Amino acid sequence: MSELIAPQSLKDLVDANAIRHATVVADKSAFKITVKYCVVERTVSVRTRGGQIKERMFTSLDAVARFMRDKVRLAHYEVNAANFDPTAKAIKRPDMSRRLTAAHAALSHSEWAQQKIQATHDAMTNGTNTLFEPDECATIRAAKQRQNDDL
Repeated sequence: MSELIAPQSLKDLVDANAIRHATVVADKSAFKITVKYCVVERTVSVRTRGGQIKERMFTSLDAVARFMRDKVRLAHYEVNAANFDPTAKAIKRPDMSRRLTAAHAALSHSEWAQQKIQATHDAMTNGTNTLFEPDECATIRAAKQRQNDDL
């Protein structure tokens, strides 16, 4: 693995017209970007949520083109697709999987809470919800506490 360069540093080099050559290199079903400036060759990096710095891998040439146009503003680069294998297993994103699972659970809880609130509101509106006075609540709570203590 070659040395890494941060996207912002790459953008600064592009703005200074210091990039001699840029190549998008296929690596199975993903792509990475290598750049040459002076006598140095570097690979574009990414900082993970955990703080690690590693090679930035792109899942498609479209993603590479968007990155190069929008983030780096580099219009000319070569594509080396010699190692491209479209049948290779796609890059997994365990961090994204965990985030989506948590978001789904939060949404499910939110929907559940919304249903409970709506049911309570409906019951209060149509009079089927039993309302207790504060002293009745204290009596019920004490009885339940004694019942739990006996277990």
